Amino acid sequence: MKKILAIAIAGAVSAIAVPAMAETTVYGQLHASYDLLDADGAAVKSKNTVASNSSRVGVKGSADLNGGLKAIYQAEWGIDTGGANGSPVGNGSGGGKPTLSNRNQVVGVAGGFGAVLLGRHDTPMKIVGRKADLFWSTQLGQNRSILNAKVWDQRANNVIAYQSPKMGGFQALAAYVTDIAGSDDNTATSINGFYNAGPLMLGAGYETHDVKGAGDENAYRLMGSYKIGAAKIVGMYQDETNDSTVAGLLGGDGRDATVFGIGASYKLGAGTIKGQYYTRDIDKTSKDPDLIAIGYDHKLGAKTEVYAQYATISEGATLGGNGHGESTKSTNGGDADGISFGIRHKF
Repeated sequence: MKKILAIAIAGAVSAIAVPAMAETTVYGQLHASYDLLDADGAAVKSKNTVASNSSRVGVKGSADLNGGLKAIYQAEWGIDTGGANGSPVGNGSGGGKPTLSNRNQVVGVAGGFGAVLLGRHDTPMKIVGRKADLFWSTQLGQNRSILNAKVWDQRANNVIAYQSPKMGGFQALAAYVTDIAGSDDNTATSINGFYNAGPLMLGAGYETHDVKGAGDENAYRLMGSYKIGAAKIVGMYQDETNDSTVAGLLGGDGRDATVFGIGASYKLGAGTIKGQYYTRDIDKTSKDPDLIAIGYDHKLGAKTEVYAQYATISEGATLGGNGHGESTKSTNGGDADGISFGIRHKF
């Protein structure tokens, strides 16, 4: 099956020049869930649907070059596992026949100095938030529902990135985006750094958007996790300064905000019990949403997991969306909640 898939993908990425002795890997995941969603407000109907949650397929690899260097590359696409209305990524937006959607697609050079990449990629800031999320950044209870993901969890085009080599457990990633929101007058800079030392992980990220004629947006994230036997504790803090007056461009609305989150998980054989709580404090408003999520993941094999979970969010915020293919939102500033049963298989 992988040989057939590799041939199909090779035709789709024929524009990428791969050296003869390249080490190429076909990879991906299929992730679908059955969601029961509800929200306050007479105009909102309950949803009973199947969601496609960041299912994907891709190729990645490297090839030896002169001087001890390597060419590195990745080309990845989102695929549909039966999401609502046949949309390309199962987000319920319609669109008829399912199609591929662009995800991370980069090419670069690596060596003892680290690696330089060009193309389309998740920003370093986004990666920090994912490391703190116990709900895969694709399950219904994901922390992206409350992190202002439209602004700070971008998969940006026009990226120039540098990744440092690992130095005593520390590694950094920096990216410059030459063109955001469809204009080369708008740029972004994003950096992160992670330190791994056995059971301890610490991470930090900073990102700034320079929006011509509309002010700047900037934010930083801090995260940490610690494993104690079968238990894991995670914490995260985000601070945003949204000075941009163009709400439809990058999401800025002139209001600052902070987010605090904490979570914990515990492994029981092939299963994991987990939960997380996040709260968002928004300047100039009393509507500060809270997110609560609890769940159970169970491994059926090395690459296949099933799960059940419950999540709720308050103050009219949207539950789901982003990496999770379905969402719901209260129309009167109330609560939205849902139960999700899913399966994910990686290959």
